[in-house]
Amino acid sequence: MRHLSDVIVSGAQRNDPTSSSLLHCSSFPLCWQSRVAVMHVSTVFLVCPLIIAMWRGVQTVSLVPSVPDRVQALVGSCVVIPCSFTPPAPHAFKSKKEQVDVRLRFRGGGYLIPLQSTAFDSRDKNQVSRDFLGRMSLFGQITDGDCSVKIERIRQDDSRMFEIALKSAGDSLWGKPKSFNLDVVGTPEAPVIHGTLSAREGQLVTLNCSVFYQCPTRPPALRWSLERGGPLNSTEHGEVQTLHVEPHRLMLLAPLSFTVSHQVKPRLRCEVSYPGAKPLTTSQDLHVTFPPKDVKVEVQTLTVVEGGSALLICSCKADPPASEYRWSYTQGGRTVHLHQHTHTVRVYNITRDMRVRCTAQNLIGHGNSEHTSLNIQYKPVILRPSSSCVVEQMEVLCRCSVDSNPKPAVTWSVNGTVPPHDYNVSVTSEPHMLTATLKGHMGKPLMVICFALNALGNDSQVLLQEEGTETVPFMLWVISAAAICLVIFLMSLIFYCCRRKAGNNVLSRHPAVYPEGQGIYQDKMPLYINCTEVTHIYTNGSYQLVYQNCTPLFVHTDQLRPISRRGGGRRRRGEGGGLDRQAGLGVRGMREVQRTAVAEAETAIYLEIL
Repeated sequence: MRHLSDVIVSGAQRNDPTSSSLLHCSSFPLCWQSRVAVMHVSTVFLVCPLIIAMWRGVQTVSLVPSVPDRVQALVGSCVVIPCSFTPPAPHAFKSKKEQVDVRLRFRGGGYLIPLQSTAFDSRDKNQVSRDFLGRMSLFGQITDGDCSVKIERIRQDDSRMFEIALKSAGDSLWGKPKSFNLDVVGTPEAPVIHGTLSAREGQLVTLNCSVFYQCPTRPPALRWSLERGGPLNSTEHGEVQTLHVEPHRLMLLAPLSFTVSHQVKPRLRCEVSYPGAKPLTTSQDLHVTFPPKDVKVEVQTLTVVEGGSALLICSCKADPPASEYRWSYTQGGRTVHLHQHTHTVRVYNITRDMRVRCTAQNLIGHGNSEHTSLNIQYKPVILRPSSSCVVEQMEVLCRCSVDSNPKPAVTWSVNGTVPPHDYNVSVTSEPHMLTATLKGHMGKPLMVICFALNALGNDSQVLLQEEGTETVPFMLWVISAAAICLVIFLMSLIFYCCRRKAGNNVLSRHPAVYPEGQGIYQDKMPLYINCTEVTHIYTNGSYQLVYQNCTPLFVHTDQLRPISRRGGGRRRRGEGGGLDRQAGLGVRGMREVQRTAVAEAETAIYLEIL
C-alpha cells in the first residue's frame, strides 16, 4: 500500500505542480480524499460536453419527410404519394451519398388494441403486411431527396391514415414520421373547361379542357366535341399536354381554338376517359353575339290579290335582338321608303312588279333582306306569242304557255272533244309560269283549243284552226264591230229626227176653243193627233164631252170650288147627287188634283179627260 501510494504521489508530483503542497500535508487520508474529489470533477466536465455534442449530431443527421396532408386515389388505378426530404451532406471521406431507407406504416389491429403495421419498407420487405405486399414501390430518386411511394391497384379499404419515416444507412433509429390521409374515391374527377365563353362573330376563341390525375403510368384521355350547333370554323385541336402543377400531381390539358360563327347557342363538350372507368363529360354553352342574319320578308296575308293590301313581317336571327326595322319597296321602277320602323307593316295597292325589302338593326350591326315579291295571285293568262301549234308529217305539236298564280289546270280540246288516248300531254312549270305540251297524230289540221283555269278565273285560246277555215284577224273583228255600231247610231239618229218633225206638226195646231165664260184653258198641246172633238164638257154641274177616242189631254180651269166636309156632301146628296153620280159614271178615270190657292178653303181643279 505504501508503495502504491508512493507511486501515485510521485506521478502526481510529476503532473501537478501543486503536488508539492500535498506532500507536505500533515494527514495523509485527508489529502487522498481531496485528490479523488478533484479527479471526479474533472471527469464530469469532460464527459458532459461530449454527450451534448453527440446528441446534437444525432439531431442533425435525422431525416424528416415532407408529404401533403391528404392524397386522393381512384379505385382500380394507382397513386403516387408525394414525398420529399433534404438529403444529408456527403461524408468528407466518401464520394457516394448515403443510402436512405423509407418506411410506410399504418395503424391496424382492433379499436381496443391498435397495432402499427408496415405497408412498405425499402430495407426489409419481410415485415410488409399482406394487404400491401407487392403493391408498393419507390417511385422517385431517393438520392435526390425524392421519397415518393407508388401504390398499385387501389382498393376501397385502402382509405386510411399512413405514417412515412426515413432513416439513413448509418443510423440505428428511424427519423420522425409524418402522417397523411389516403382518400379513395370510386368516381373519377370530371374535366373543367376554361377560357372565354362569350365572343363576337368572327372572333378567334381558345378554350382549354383540363383534368387532374394521380397515376402517371395510366393517364386518362381528353377529347373535344361539338354537342350542339354547326361545324366550327378554322378549328385547331392542340396537342394534349401533361403539366406538373405540384410534385407528383399531374394535370392533362387539351386546348381548342376556332373562329366563332352565328350559330344559335353552340355547346362544346369535353370528355375524359379513365382506364377501366366510364367516360365523364363537361358541357359549356358559348354565347356568340352577331348582327342580324337571315333577314327575310314574310307575308302574313293568306291571299294577296292585285290592288289589295298585305301584312308583312321582317324576321331575322340576331344577338342581341334587333331593335329597329326599316322598310322600302320598288314599284314601277321607283323606290318608296316607308315611315314605319316596326317589325310588321301593311302595304297597299299591290301590283305584280312590287318588290319589298326590310332592314333589321341591333347594337352590333344591321342586315338586309332580299327584294321579295309578295306572291300576288291572279287569274290565268295564256301568252299568245309563245302558245301555238305546228303540224308536220301527220303529227301535231302544241305548246300552251300560261302566266298564272296559283298554278292553273290546263286542259285541251281537239276537234271539240278531249284529245285521243294516244296523244301525249306533258307539263313543265316555273314560278308563275306553266307550259303544257300536246303531241299526237293528226292527219289533217283540226281545231285545237287550250283552256287554263284556277280559283280566280280562266282563259282559253284557239291554237289551231280546222282545215278550210281561216282565223279572222283581230283587227277585222274590231272594224266590223265598229261598223255595226255606226249603222245602229245613224238609224237611231234618223228615227229621232223623224219623230221630232212629227211632233212639231202636232204642236203647230191651233188651240181648241172652249165655251166662253167657263174659265177653261189648255196648258199643253195634245201628244197625239186624230182625236175627235165634241162640244160637250162637264163643268159647274153640267155635262159636256170634249174629246173621245184619244190619249189624255190635260186642261186647267180657273174656277174655284169650296172644300166641304164629307158630312155636308152627304147632306147635299139628295139635292144634286143624281147628276154628280151620273157624271162620275159617265167620265171614267177622272182624277181630282188639289192645289193650295190664296184662300185656304178654296182649291183649283185639274181635269184629266180620257
